[in-house]
Amino acid sequence: MNRKLNSKILNMNKILKTIIFLAALMAAFYAGMKFQAYVYDDLCLDLGGGKQPGDYPICVMERKTDQ
Repeated sequence: MNRKLNSKILNMNKILKTIIFLAALMAAFYAGMKFQAYVYDDLCLDLGGGKQPGDYPICVMERKTDQ
């Protein structure tokens, strides 16, 4: 009886550790996406560009042509 209980506890610990690991992995991925978006926007503004109307994730830069 004691072995069965220990086995169940070990299985629950393994499942809990897996869930925590997956949650941390998803949080790290999400934080990385947000950081990359911030850096992209900052670089776009530094280069003199701006965001396209409608909040699309593209950097729009205007090029003046001399004629």
